Amino acid sequence: MNGSIILIMAAAFFYMSATMMGTTLIVGYSHTLGASGEFAGIIAGTMNIVSLFCRPWAGRLSDRIPMKRFSTIAVLLMIAANAGYMVSPHASTLFAARIINGIGFSGLSVCLAAWMSSLIPLAHIGKAMGYYGLANALAMALGPAVGIRICASLGYRAAFAVTTAAMAAALVMVMLVRRGGSPSTPRTPTKESTPILMSTQQSQHPTFRDRIEQVISIRVIPVAAVFMLFAIPYCATQSYIVTYTQARHLPVNVSLFFPLYAVALLILRIAMRNMFDRRSFRWFLWFCAACMIVALSALAVLNDNGVLLIASIFMAASYGIMSSVSQSSAVRLAGTGHGGRGNATYYIGLDLGMALGPIIGGALYANVDLAWFYPILMLTMPIAIGIYLMTDRNRVDSSTRRP
Repeated sequence: MNGSIILIMAAAFFYMSATMMGTTLIVGYSHTLGASGEFAGIIAGTMNIVSLFCRPWAGRLSDRIPMKRFSTIAVLLMIAANAGYMVSPHASTLFAARIINGIGFSGLSVCLAAWMSSLIPLAHIGKAMGYYGLANALAMALGPAVGIRICASLGYRAAFAVTTAAMAAALVMVMLVRRGGSPSTPRTPTKESTPILMSTQQSQHPTFRDRIEQVISIRVIPVAAVFMLFAIPYCATQSYIVTYTQARHLPVNVSLFFPLYAVALLILRIAMRNMFDRRSFRWFLWFCAACMIVALSALAVLNDNGVLLIASIFMAASYGIMSSVSQSSAVRLAGTGHGGRGNATYYIGLDLGMALGPIIGGALYANVDLAWFYPILMLTMPIAIGIYLMTDRNRVDSSTRRP
């Protein structure tokens, strides 16, 4: 693993840690600035909504302009947004900063992933993106825990000063990267890396499908949809596990869940590092779906810290592993020179999962007996398998195995 790859992974860790820290604190901070409950929810969801609409254009730009320049612009937007959080005098300025954060987040997440994938031979993309996904997943687990602790000790503005500093650290990492960064970095083509369509420059009469392919990768949509269904129960848990355990008066130390998840994911990613390029997407789908069912079952019957440990381990083996498998499959399916669009389509699935998870969790929390909260979330897994069975399974499976 060379220095450029390590720097890109470090940048990913810093920006994602800060993003997840801010996401955890933004609702409470909005209330302190005078936002109503409804407006606080809008402020919290704005980043992902803006990001969702920006993803296709971010993917297209990543394939057309130098990635270092694009990453620098995106991270500067995120620094501005987090500085805006820190000094925001009222909720409306916080809302404006959240919009800026969404634009920067969509660009940086897509561009860094595309930049990373451009430096890796396709035969080893699964292993490499597994490490990249580990940096993101650890940030998603550790960011909220650190943010809550800082906020409890020093307050919201101090916590957002830390997120601003973390974004500045990500900028330094991006500026230090020397390798790659040019759009459409060439590599040896394989049958999995051949683009599905001719570019519109090669076709005098582009079809509607061609036009869609200019902004997202159609071949990646089934993978993104499957991953969205893994993200929904994870993000619902991320948003509601504290409220869920308090409402059910469960004798557990719920603050342990995400640190335990992070440790389990670290061990699993290292232990399984060589499997990402050898096992099919189907194998990982069945394995991760089974682990998700176990994790949600454990949360449904949660009664002590031992069961919480089981839930965190199996959540890491489901959502945590599937995130890397889906991202590496997206890169291969998109084809050479289309890593930006492939990653953008993958992140659309993540954005939808991050948005729908809390929404579905809130609807369940408000309308059903909490004993059914996690059993209902289990329905995402048969739906994910159903989507896979309705797609071109041979093509999706070939995107995971080494050529």
